[in-house]
Amino acid sequence: MNEEQVRKRREELRKKNRENKGKAPILPIFLTVILVAAISVLSFFYYMTTPVDKSNNNDITIEIKENYGSAKIAEELKNKGLIRNQAVFKLYTRIKSDTFYVGSFSLKPSMSMAKIIDELSSKDKAKSANSFAVIEGDSILKLAQKLEKTKLSSKEFLEKVNDAEFIKKLQKQFPELIADDIYGKDIKYALEGYLYPAIYNIEENETVESLITKMVKTTNERVVPLFKKNNGEWIINNEKVKISIHDYITMASILEKESTKTDENKLIASVFFNRLAKGMKLQTDPSANYAADKLTGAPTQRELSLQSPYNTYTTVGLPPGPIASVGVASYEALNNAGTTDYLYFLHASKDGKAYFSKTYEEHEKLAKEHIEGYIPSGS
Repeated sequence: MNEEQVRKRREELRKKNRENKGKAPILPIFLTVILVAAISVLSFFYYMTTPVDKSNNNDITIEIKENYGSAKIAEELKNKGLIRNQAVFKLYTRIKSDTFYVGSFSLKPSMSMAKIIDELSSKDKAKSANSFAVIEGDSILKLAQKLEKTKLSSKEFLEKVNDAEFIKKLQKQFPELIADDIYGKDIKYALEGYLYPAIYNIEENETVESLITKMVKTTNERVVPLFKKNNGEWIINNEKVKISIHDYITMASILEKESTKTDENKLIASVFFNRLAKGMKLQTDPSANYAADKLTGAPTQRELSLQSPYNTYTTVGLPPGPIASVGVASYEALNNAGTTDYLYFLHASKDGKAYFSKTYEEHEKLAKEHIEGYIPSGS
């Protein structure tokens, strides 16, 4: 390159520099704007999930009814000054939990949104005040305990759920729901499973009989349509099997007690169907507890060995009747059971997650990994 060419090249570069002078780099500015916006959104989201008033520990009661969705719950919480933003609550429930239980809950403005969701997602936190809350998974014995806190008699309640004359009146009133299966000789409580999870107002002139009738009426309204949805059939071993509504409620009650996460229900239902198809025992812990009239905790070896038609560790097939009140999620899962080859499942000790397996060997391996103090129970 000669001297003239060098001079021209310098002039070109100087001209280019003059043209670019004063122009800010676009990409760094764009990235900065995005970063600031992201930080602002996250900060806003975080602020909206913090307690409304950290220093306010006063109890505020909120009632969650059976037909409440996250939008209605968000509205109730906002109106009572428990959350800052309804939209953020609905979004957060999708991330954290969208399974809420019916009942009366005591919450505080000092609770974070995460804590409030935890409370509303816990069966054990639901209470009854001037109303009576039937929670998903409650048994007749559990309901009798709860009834002791009301003006109604728990003793009369336990008598009424097995009162043949009263049940015949219900059968005439709700013929599609209450069939003759309910009179089986091994049935513990005839109306077990027929008392729908919801909050029932206890009126001034309320009686045990009128309260039970309201519960059965709600079951009739909610469950009969779900039973008819699949024409009263299950698909077992790739074949349609006609079932009674009593069997439908019985299986759903087992699923209700076994399942903890909605997205696992369908797979758990498939395990039960697969075991029924092969003539295997269902071997579900809640049935052993129910046979032993045990309300909480894991069954002991003695309880697992208990000779009872309700104990699916010692009896093949379904128990004589339901073992708990059942929510819509369990019925829907039963109606849409997955098609799998799974024969076993377990819930991990730490996170409660369900693990599925096709063979007993796989099941044993998973159990040793995920269940503390696991004792093999046989296949």
